[in-house]
Amino acid sequence: MSAQPSIKACIFDMDGLLLDTESIYSEVTNRILAPYGKTFPLATKLKMMGRDVRTATNILLEDLQLPLTFDEYNSQALALKQQLFGEAELMPGVEKLLRHLSKHKIPIAVATSSARPMFDLKTGKHQDLFALFQGNITCGDDPAIEHAKPAPDLFLTAMKRLGKGLTSADCLVFEDASNGIAAATNAKMSSIWVHDMRFSPDGSVPEGIHGATERVTTLVDFDPAKYGLPRYDS
Repeated sequence: MSAQPSIKACIFDMDGLLLDTESIYSEVTNRILAPYGKTFPLATKLKMMGRDVRTATNILLEDLQLPLTFDEYNSQALALKQQLFGEAELMPGVEKLLRHLSKHKIPIAVATSSARPMFDLKTGKHQDLFALFQGNITCGDDPAIEHAKPAPDLFLTAMKRLGKGLTSADCLVFEDASNGIAAATNAKMSSIWVHDMRFSPDGSVPEGIHGATERVTTLVDFDPAKYGLPRYDS
């Protein structure tokens, strides 16, 4: 088995990785679909995960042949998101890992496809934990981001803003979506695929995920010492 890279910084996706927002996205979508007698197929959700809101919505509208424009759908979705996202909970293992990395002064950043207003809404009840990122937050509506995932822009921008002379080889990306893993690969960064089994009940590996350095089912299973990061205290 080849040696794992020695990592100096960690970059995290947010939706479905740090926060359990994917279940909220599913609830929002199913509420909008209900009047049309439709439900949200897992195959469509997997295609949407990790993409910017316009691209993801257009995939949904096309797959389900909904008689709605992007603006019509987004207006309904936004109202529901504003009701629900403020209650998003942390995913398993998140708090332990972030506090551990912060304690040992490992540079950490968020790189999310979410626009900044949505980021603020989703993280509202966890501000103390997200303060550990020390403002190193790059969102999908940032002017520096020309291309959404699976392009590498979000991760490369997050790395540059961390400074410290970091290169792609120094960075480890944490992602739950195939588009995010592809973005990390395109950024020439190592990546951990946190495979939420709720969205792959038969255990199959979604197409495009094979570039991940390692697969875990939750962050509880991630061992920082494998990547040259400080070991957990207990």
